[in-house]
Amino acid sequence: MKKIIKENHFTKNSTKFELPISVSARVIYQLGEELISDEFVALGELIKNAYDADCRKVTIKVDTKTMTSHGQGRIIISDNGNGMLPSILENSFLRISTHFKKVEKFSPYYNRRTLGNKGLGRLSIQRLGHHVTVHTTPRMERLAYLMTEKDKEICKTSNEFHVQINWLDFRDNEHDSDLSSVKASIEYKYLEDPKLGTRLIIEGIRNLNFWKIDRKTETRIKSEIFGMVNPFLQNKEQRFKVFLEIDNKRITNEDIEENLLSLVSDVEVDFSLNNWELEISILNKRRYLERLASDTIRNMKNVGFLEYKIIKPYTDMKKTYKINLLEDYTSELPYLEKIEMQSYYDTNLGKKIEANPGNFNGKLYASDLSPSALTEDKAILDDNGYVFNTVKEIRSILNSSRGVYLFRNDFRILPYGPDIDWFKFTYRSQRLKATIYKEHTVSGYVNLDSQTSEGLQEQTNRQGLIEDEYGSNFLNIIQNIVSFIAFREDIDLRKRFNVPISKSTKIELKTMDGNIVFTRTKANLEEKKKLLNDLEKETEKIYTSPEMKLNSTYKKIAQSIEVLKTTAQKEEEFTKQERFRYEQEITQLKSLVGLAGQGIIVESLTHELNKIESNISSYARNSKKLLISDLSLNENDIKNLGNYQDSILHEISFLQLQLKHLEPTYKKNRTVLSQISIKTLLNDLYRSDGPMANKAKNIKMQVIIEGDDFEIKGNKGVLITIFDNLFLNSLYWVNQEANKDKEIQFELNQYDKTITIWDSGPGFHKNIINKLFEPYESMKPDGRGLGLYIVKELIRSLHGVIEIDKHSTNNRGNYYKLKVQFPSSDSE
Repeated sequence: MKKIIKENHFTKNSTKFELPISVSARVIYQLGEELISDEFVALGELIKNAYDADCRKVTIKVDTKTMTSHGQGRIIISDNGNGMLPSILENSFLRISTHFKKVEKFSPYYNRRTLGNKGLGRLSIQRLGHHVTVHTTPRMERLAYLMTEKDKEICKTSNEFHVQINWLDFRDNEHDSDLSSVKASIEYKYLEDPKLGTRLIIEGIRNLNFWKIDRKTETRIKSEIFGMVNPFLQNKEQRFKVFLEIDNKRITNEDIEENLLSLVSDVEVDFSLNNWELEISILNKRRYLERLASDTIRNMKNVGFLEYKIIKPYTDMKKTYKINLLEDYTSELPYLEKIEMQSYYDTNLGKKIEANPGNFNGKLYASDLSPSALTEDKAILDDNGYVFNTVKEIRSILNSSRGVYLFRNDFRILPYGPDIDWFKFTYRSQRLKATIYKEHTVSGYVNLDSQTSEGLQEQTNRQGLIEDEYGSNFLNIIQNIVSFIAFREDIDLRKRFNVPISKSTKIELKTMDGNIVFTRTKANLEEKKKLLNDLEKETEKIYTSPEMKLNSTYKKIAQSIEVLKTTAQKEEEFTKQERFRYEQEITQLKSLVGLAGQGIIVESLTHELNKIESNISSYARNSKKLLISDLSLNENDIKNLGNYQDSILHEISFLQLQLKHLEPTYKKNRTVLSQISIKTLLNDLYRSDGPMANKAKNIKMQVIIEGDDFEIKGNKGVLITIFDNLFLNSLYWVNQEANKDKEIQFELNQYDKTITIWDSGPGFHKNIINKLFEPYESMKPDGRGLGLYIVKELIRSLHGVIEIDKHSTNNRGNYYKLKVQFPSSDSE
C-alpha cells in the first residue's frame, strides 16, 4: 500500500513512498546460467538431491532422439527416495534459495547429512532442458513429522503429485513481467499403485551435443558422476547407487568388491575413532609372512647359505592398538610424536575445548603387486570361485581399486581417493624406508559418521576439507597416527626377517625373530691340501712300481690332481681377497660413521645457522638502504646504521660459536690425538655459551655434570661427535615430557674411567632394549636410527664400550641409564 506523508520543509511539500522490491522472471533463467556451469554440475546437483531424500537408487535415462512437444530429447531422472509432500513442493521445491536443508540437516530415514544447502539444486533441471514434469509420491511413514494439516487433508484423497514448469516462460518474457507472474502447474492424483519417490521428466534437451559420448566424455562421467558415490560393495541397507543410460547405452563404473580385496590383500588394517578413543587393528596375513621369509631365504642362498630350517610355520599375525587421543599415549608408542589436538573457545563453558572431528571408521587393504604375489592371488581367487584367465586381469582390478576414499554416509568427499596420497604412504616410503604401503598398493576408505562429524566442512569448490581446527585434527589423526602406526608396524615386521651381521664364527645364523636358522658351511682348506698331497704320493707309487705299467693312467690322475691343486689355490686366494675386501669395508665404514655423526650434529644446528644468515642479511640490507637513500644522513640515521653494524657483529659472534663447536670434527682434525680432560670438555660443550648449551637453555633443561675429572688419549672431534649425539638424543626425549622438570646428568668415575649418562625422559622402551645400538632402530617419529649406532662404533674405535645399565629403572619401570667405559691407561 502506498503511504503519502505531507511535510512542510523549506516551505515546500514532499511525498514519501514505500514500494515492494520486485524481481523480473528472467532472473531465474540468469541464475541457472551463472550458477550451474555445465551438465556435469547439473547432474551432480540432482544426484545430491536424490541422496538427501534417502534414495538408495537413482536412475538417469537420456534419449536424445525422441521428439517431444517441448523439443528434441528427453531425460528421465528417477529415485526411490522419500518423495515430497505438497507443503515441501510449495515451500521448498517451488521456492528458490530456501533454508530448508539448513534447518533439516539430516535426512529423516537414513540420517544422512544433507549435501545441498543453498536451495539452488532445482535450477540444474533448467540447465538440462526446457520443460520439466515432476512426479512425486511421498513415503508417509518417513515424512510424518513434517506433515502440515493441509498435507493431511490433501493426502486423504491423493497420493501422487505432479508439477510442470516451462523454463522458457522465464527466458522469453516479452513484457519483463514480475517473477510471480510465471506459474507452475500442480496436479494432485490418486493412483492404485503409485511409484514411491520422485521422477523428473525433462523435455527439450538444451545441449544435444553434450550427450554424444566419446571416450573422453565417458571417462569424465565416470570420474565426476560415479566418482561421487562409494564404489565398495558392502552389505549396507542404505547403500547409494547411480545408474546412467544414454541412448540405450548403459555407462557403468566398476564396483570394488571388498571380499575380493580381502582375499588378495597381504595386510588388512581396521581403524575407528569413537569419542577420542582410537582403535587400530593390523592383520598381517600368513601369505605375506611366508613371502617375506622366502625373500630372506633367496637372498641368503645368493650369498652361499644353502641349508636352512624354519622352526615354526608362519600364521596370521594380528596386533591391536587402543589410544585415547586426549591422554598420554607416547609411553606405549614412543615413536609417535604427541599430537596436541587443536581447540576452540567455548563461550558457554568459558574455556577451550578440543575440536572433535567426529567419529569415523575405515579399512585399508595393502597388496604386494609382484609377479609371484599376483600368481598366488590367481590361485586363491580360483579356489574361492572367482575365475580369471590371466594375472593381468587381477592386476587391472587392483589398479582400478587403488586409493583411499573418504565418504560421509557413502557419498564421496573429493579429492580424497586414488589421485592423492593423503595418507602419506608413498611420501614415507620414499623418504624413510620402503614398506608394503604405497599409494598404488593400498585400497580402502574412511567413513565419517554424519551426525558427529558436523565440524568437518568442505571447501566451497568441494575440493577438500577446510583445514580449520576440526579438519586439521582429522587429517592429523589419519596421517600422523593411523597411517604412521601401520607404516611403522610394517617396518618392524620386516625387521623380523633380517639376518644380523655375525661377528663370531658361529655355525648357525638366525633371523631377528629366530624362526629361520641358516647353517654356515666352513671350508677346510688344510684338509683339502692334505688330501691332495696323499693322492700325489699314491700316484707316485703307481708310477714307480715295476709290477705295473700304468703311465697313461698316471698321467690322467696327475692332470686331475693338478686341476684340484689349482682350484684349491684359487679358493685360498679368493678367501684372502674376501677377507681383505671385508677389512677395507670396515675401515671405510669407520670413516663414514664419523662423517655421519658429524652430519647429525650439523643438522641439529641448521636452524640456528639459517637464523644467523637471515639476520645478517636483514641488517646488511637495512644498512645499504640507509647508505644509498641520501648522502646527508641525520643523527638518527647514523645511530641506526651503527646499531645494524653492531647487530651484524653480534650475529657473526654467534656464527663463530657454531663453527668453533664443529671445528674439531673437520676432516683435517680427525687424526689429531691428545690428552683430553673429559669433565672440562663436557662443561665447555653443555654448560658454557656454546650452541648445544643454548639448546638446553631454550627448553629450560638443566645439565648436571658430577664426579671427578679424568683424562683419556683420543681425538677431540670424535669425542664431541659421541657426546653430542648422546646429548641430542636426550634433548629430544626430555622435550617430549610435558609438565616435568627437564634435566640430563653426566656422572664421572675417575677410577674405572666411566661416564654414566641419564635424563628425565621416558627411558628406553622395552621393544628396543635388545637392539638399541643397531643401525636403523629408532622410536622417534621419522627417526633414522643411526645416532646410538654411530656412538657405539666411535667408542669402539677408542677401544671403549657403551651399554645399558640394567641395574637401574626409572619411575616407569624402564631402563634409562647409559654407561660409557673408556680403556684404562695400561690398556690404551
